[in-house]
Amino acid sequence: MSEQPRRPDRREFLRDAGRYALTALLGGGIGALVGRDVGDAEKCINQGICRGCSRLRTCHLPQAMSLKEAETRERRDV
Repeated sequence: MSEQPRRPDRREFLRDAGRYALTALLGGGIGALVGRDVGDAEKCINQGICRGCSRLRTCHLPQAMSLKEAETRERRDV
């Protein structure tokens, strides 16, 4: 007679499910960190045309810094 495989009890099932979920979460987090483009914040998204750009307030590229400085000077002179 062949022996039937033992069904895991609820505790084993939950422990294994938690282990697999944690492994998937850690793997996904590591994959997201490795796969992200680190220099994305310093790439111009608007071909160097800063006026009207959605990232102007937080941009640190030279063109944007120059525009922000010029706008500040204009406000002071008015």
